[in-house]
Amino acid sequence: MAPRYIVSSRDGSLQWPRVPSGDAATVLNLHAQNEASQWLAPEALWERQALQLRALLAHSQETVPYYRERLAARIDLDAALDKAAWTEIPILTRQDLQDNADELESDAPPAGHGRVGTKQSSGSTGAPVRFKTSGVTTLFYYANNLRHYHWHDYDPAGRYAHISRLNATQRELSVSGKPVPWMMGYKTGPCYYFDIARTAAEQQAWLQDIQPQYLTTYPSNLKNLLNHFTELRSELPSLRAVTTMSEALDDETRELSANGAGIPVHDIYSAQEAGIVALQCPAGDGYHIMAESVLVEILDDAGAPCATGETGRVVVTPLHNFMTPLIRYALGDFAEVGAPCGCGRGLPTVRRFLGRVRNMLLLPSGEKIWPSFGSRGLTAIAPIRQHQIVQISKTALEARLVVARELSDGEEKALALHITARLPEPMSVAFVYPEAISRSASGKFEDFVSEIDGA
Repeated sequence: MAPRYIVSSRDGSLQWPRVPSGDAATVLNLHAQNEASQWLAPEALWERQALQLRALLAHSQETVPYYRERLAARIDLDAALDKAAWTEIPILTRQDLQDNADELESDAPPAGHGRVGTKQSSGSTGAPVRFKTSGVTTLFYYANNLRHYHWHDYDPAGRYAHISRLNATQRELSVSGKPVPWMMGYKTGPCYYFDIARTAAEQQAWLQDIQPQYLTTYPSNLKNLLNHFTELRSELPSLRAVTTMSEALDDETRELSANGAGIPVHDIYSAQEAGIVALQCPAGDGYHIMAESVLVEILDDAGAPCATGETGRVVVTPLHNFMTPLIRYALGDFAEVGAPCGCGRGLPTVRRFLGRVRNMLLLPSGEKIWPSFGSRGLTAIAPIRQHQIVQISKTALEARLVVARELSDGEEKALALHITARLPEPMSVAFVYPEAISRSASGKFEDFVSEIDGA
């Protein structure tokens, strides 16, 4: 029987054992190391992270203008790096990165890290940031992506469909219809790209033409497709699994896909500034941090580490970005700390990622919550094609609804009752009916946004 995972080979004459080359060989090597290190105990993982952090700190103090004095005053590089000393380093904010982009770049990046490139975050907050990366950081991204495919047993021979906001190269591939490989280091089936800005009907027709085994898209787009395809499995009988990314995945969308359509969802938590940060555990719905490539801290309002079950802001330190070191960088997202995982992996756990501050609702009492208004409940009441709930004041919400027809007074009252019943304190609901609700410049969509100060 032919092997399922066929390693890419540097030459057609080298069929067995196959001999990979270049980046493919490096990614396969990194993946093999990660397969071993994932079973280390948490303290053993920290020891290895601390070894890499010391190298990153020494480089930053020597070659990055922004850190020269800041680190010298707080870190003794001749002493062992412990967690207490690490927390003395100030948090780097998005505003800090915006204001000091040039000063945060190394003036002597290591030549061995490969080609230097410039990236910019999506700017979904209206505040994009610019930073440098290297060939090494790209290799870790591919290795973590490969881990995702292995964890969830994706067949390399499968056809892959990718619906997202496309970069220039992906747009050209989308227009031409030219397929590309999708799993670094292995021979794969074809991967095709499609723009998420296209309508659900256009996406449906394209997917029916492609008939993929696997699909990657945003959670909000998956929900839209599930609502649009009345019987997704029957219309796409080939589809085995969906990978979601770029937005917070809610339980309703996961359940709608897995239980309603019979298609499992595997989520990835990533950020432009840090690459792939966490992957869904293959044994459950929780997440494991990619400890080999990023240090993640989840901190409370006082800056202390959150305990299991507590929610705090996500602070990351990419371990191998020596071009623009982002040391203790606050992404702006929130997450809930998970318990040790029953799968046996020592990688740190997160139970769920909750989105950004603007996705929190500020109650009249001043308390903040993460709201969930239940899209299935809304569409059961009225023919809603798209919705977004917006907090416009401390006591008022605005429901922006794209509808198939004009709603009756009774439907509006039922919708208002459904929304307010999910809140612990009374708030008013007003309805507006735009023709469409646009995605952000990054292609993302949020079904709840707060537009008030203090949220």
